[in-house]
Amino acid sequence: MAETMTPSRSLATAGLLAVLGILPSVSAGPVAAQVRLVQAAPVEITTDTPEYCLQLFGRISELIRVATAPVPHEVTDLTAEGHNMCAHGHPRGGIMRLRSALMIMKHEGGAYR
Repeated sequence: MAETMTPSRSLATAGLLAVLGILPSVSAGPVAAQVRLVQAAPVEITTDTPEYCLQLFGRISELIRVATAPVPHEVTDLTAEGHNMCAHGHPRGGIMRLRSALMIMKHEGGAYR
């Protein structure tokens, strides 16, 4: 007995393939044009260095400075912990905490952007 794919199953399969990143894309323009667009986008390279810790700390500090709403305690705690870890030779842990604080600031209803 031949099994046919129902429309809902087809959509579910397409959704799964899209999530996994293996769904072929359909584009209006040639592939070369798409490559040029990707290459034109700025690339931010991050490393686990004390300098990057300071850069993240500066970004968060500026967001806190210009905030129009009270900053969540979680952000101030993560920022303090991250800065302390960076200052004491633990850049990876510091960067993780600073990035978490930055993500909270960016996703809190736009009051901190």
